[in-house]
Amino acid sequence: MKQKLLLGTIIALLFGACGRTDVRLHRADELVEQNQKDSASLILAGIKHPGSFSKSDRALYALLAAEVARNEERLDEIDTLLTVALDYYRASVDSVHLVRTLFCAGQVARSFQRNEEAMKFFLEALPYSEGQQVGDYWRYLVNTWAGIVAAKERLFEDKIRYSQKALEIARCMKNASYECLSLGDIAYGHLFSGRYDSALHYTEVMHEIVLRDSLTSQLPYIYTRFQGIYTQKGDYALALQYVDKALRHRAPADSVNITGHYAEKAAMFGKLGQYDSAYYYFHKSEPCPDPFTQEARYYNMADTYYAMKRYKDAYECLLRYTQIDDSIKAATKSSELIALQSLYQHERLRADNLRWRAQVAEHKHRVYWIIAVSVTLLWVAGGIYLIFYRRNRRRLIIQQKQLIGQQEQIIAQQEELRHRSEEHLGNLQKINELQQKEGELKSAFFRQLNFSILQQIGEIRKNGNIIFSDKDWDVITENADAIFNNFTLRLQDSYPELNKEDLRYCCMVKMQLSQSEMAQIMHLEKDSVKKRLKRIRIDKIGSGSGMTLEELLRNF
Repeated sequence: MKQKLLLGTIIALLFGACGRTDVRLHRADELVEQNQKDSASLILAGIKHPGSFSKSDRALYALLAAEVARNEERLDEIDTLLTVALDYYRASVDSVHLVRTLFCAGQVARSFQRNEEAMKFFLEALPYSEGQQVGDYWRYLVNTWAGIVAAKERLFEDKIRYSQKALEIARCMKNASYECLSLGDIAYGHLFSGRYDSALHYTEVMHEIVLRDSLTSQLPYIYTRFQGIYTQKGDYALALQYVDKALRHRAPADSVNITGHYAEKAAMFGKLGQYDSAYYYFHKSEPCPDPFTQEARYYNMADTYYAMKRYKDAYECLLRYTQIDDSIKAATKSSELIALQSLYQHERLRADNLRWRAQVAEHKHRVYWIIAVSVTLLWVAGGIYLIFYRRNRRRLIIQQKQLIGQQEQIIAQQEELRHRSEEHLGNLQKINELQQKEGELKSAFFRQLNFSILQQIGEIRKNGNIIFSDKDWDVITENADAIFNNFTLRLQDSYPELNKEDLRYCCMVKMQLSQSEMAQIMHLEKDSVKKRLKRIRIDKIGSGSGMTLEELLRNF
């Protein structure tokens, strides 16, 4: 048995030594290190037969091709390349290329929204990045992107820890731009952890570095971060000052961010009760093409109009907010469907790649077997047994991997269903809140429309002789139908036994008039009104004693 293993090892070494080295590979490697991936892509395109390379050069070619493909967003071609590179570099002492391979694999997983898998690759790369061979640039990248993925998973403490490590590396590199990016990441983690003072501190440090090194292009971003922090703290006056600073440093052609700042100013002026300024910037932000800004813009202006008691305008803003929100949800669902289709294609290609790799491996074993037979016929029987043993073992391993992959897929689907269910429940709660607020606005608007008629209630208290004319009741009925979607017509259709006077009582209930006010209007005793309402509810509508007429008509 030892002789067979020794022979197999010798044959494998002979085949590995047959590879040749291509100097173009090392030139492409230098270009990738210099972030000139387009030039590296041209060099790799000229290499026609990478299969003839040695194992180390094949692994390097696979890594370079994967990095170039990721740069060109050809993600479906990367899995096989990364598998070849990872298998080789994990078994080697080349920590530099292993870190690059793991980083590339993490970025590909992140592109397909597989954040947990991406984090595994970044965490695997972290210990190797601490080696002396790996440069500060790759150490900085691995820590920075580990923090970004942690934030995607809402692990803000991990986000802060990795960003602080990246900050140390950036300071060792004496790279002010990288240092500012890391400080911004740390401030982001503190902001979403609710530690506003810490977020403010790191943003101020970043501001000092930008002023010190004249990195003026980052000033709008920093002032926007200050504005976000002070907005969260409720200091809208100070937040407004930083919005103005951000606007002063925006290029005139940057219309998207400028109009977005106008929308933020409109919201903050509304919070401060400066309604004229809020109205002014609300209209200045109208050209903003960003749908999320437009959604927030109408929602905030609805609150402002509501505070101004301009209920009709508030209602119109809420309707517009709902329309934009629906369009965003529709676009999100469409993009999610496209992403799922892309992920399905990617997973199918991964499965095909695994199958082809298994077939290639099987073919290699058969070649080894043929060579072994040609060397000595004495080991034919042992060789046959060995190849069948390996084939069965390989089949079992493939089946186990398939089972594990299916289990992981089921777990991922269950997690996705849970996440969607939580998101759906949150959306339902938000819709219920909007519907409740919409009902309150409609009731207030209905009463406001009938204000001139309802003023007569006060006159009734003085004279006791004023009676609503049929014209007055027609106006009230028309207002009810206009605001509540043909309220009286739907009532008449649903409950044919309701007469004209019953419908008038229903309109007064919809106006939220008290029974005393109804008694004054109808020139009846309060008990008579109460009996009339009860008769409408029980005899005409057919409702039991578990609900009042006001509750029945509230959402009708």
